[in-house]
Amino acid sequence: MNILAIDTSGGVCAAAVLEDAHILSEVYMDGRRTHSETMGVMVDQCLKYAEMNTRDIDLFACAIGPGSFTGLRIGAGFIKGLAHVSGKPAIGVNTLDALARNAAGFDELICPIIDARREEVYTASYSEGTQSAPYRALPLKLLLEELAGRKVLFLGDAALKYREKILSESPLFSVAHSGIALQRAASVGFLAYDMYQSGVRQDAYSLEPFYLRETQAERVYAERQEAKK
Repeated sequence: MNILAIDTSGGVCAAAVLEDAHILSEVYMDGRRTHSETMGVMVDQCLKYAEMNTRDIDLFACAIGPGSFTGLRIGAGFIKGLAHVSGKPAIGVNTLDALARNAAGFDELICPIIDARREEVYTASYSEGTQSAPYRALPLKLLLEELAGRKVLFLGDAALKYREKILSESPLFSVAHSGIALQRAASVGFLAYDMYQSGVRQDAYSLEPFYLRETQAERVYAERQEAKK
């Protein structure tokens, strides 16, 4: 099975082509250009390096969040468009799951954390390849207090942003090195393949972003409605 996977859920923009669970090509960019500027070019490069075109792809996959609302819409829209035109299936992979996959094989508790601003994070926890805590958004301080006394490996943009704060909280806390700390499209592809093999089926119409919490516009609207009461 040939898989095209992308991740635009954060500052990193990444694309990969896999044959089953084997990476054929992967392109990763963490720069100033927007995802809408780079995504198409990166996908073309990945397909070229893998000596394929979109007609050769059997499954399209993208990270669906949580993460940047704009980035998630760009990624989901891109993959939905390819899946619709080709008539092939598409699968959405949770960004936290994909980040945790980056650290597969580590014996610590794996805790990806994505910056949700105002020192809050999107997070979940994973132990021995299985999710052990639910997806949620909460203050980083509260999360660190909950995990005190445990050996934990942190990944994600918030892990890099708050590295010193995390390491100062406990000698048992560690932050992943830069090679696996941020989103990788290959990890999205690995999980999409596993999901498909286990019977998960989605398409251009059922794939949607997973925001975890309301957008800023929705929160402002709710606050205004509450103020009118």
